[in-house]
Amino acid sequence: MGNTIEWTARATEPGLPACTFLVPARLVTYLRRRKKKHKGVVRYLAHLLRLAPSYRRAGLLPNVQRTTRYYQRSGQALDPWHVRVPAHHWTELRCLAGSCGVTMTHMFSILVDIERSGKFKPKGEAPTSFWKNIGFWEARREEDLVTERHVILVTQAKPP
Repeated sequence: MGNTIEWTARATEPGLPACTFLVPARLVTYLRRRKKKHKGVVRYLAHLLRLAPSYRRAGLLPNVQRTTRYYQRSGQALDPWHVRVPAHHWTELRCLAGSCGVTMTHMFSILVDIERSGKFKPKGEAPTSFWKNIGFWEARREEDLVTERHVILVTQAKPP
């Protein structure tokens, strides 16, 4: 029988971490328009994160079956967008990206691309649910050495 070692952290810093989203050139013009409409990249990111649970239900988000994160395709012209994302959005994006098996910058591009494509058609549900809580963790099963990702995303119709 092995020993169990557990620890937790209640991270609060940095409150506005620096981030660089690498956006494919095909999305840059669309992103500029959306940035202007939402009055900034951070507000646009918040909008995309509100839509993410609906995208998941519609089967539009990836579910990569790899132990490592999937990066954007090589050979694309990637435009760097430097932003300071509030810590709570940073955590939400990290959990969402990790749960789908992609990097955070790739997840941002995926969310922009889904919105741009018009693939999502709401079916009577409120398209802007609010995240109440998200939990994401990875585990390696000892029996067969398979890596599992577990996600719990709780949403509500009205803001807290």
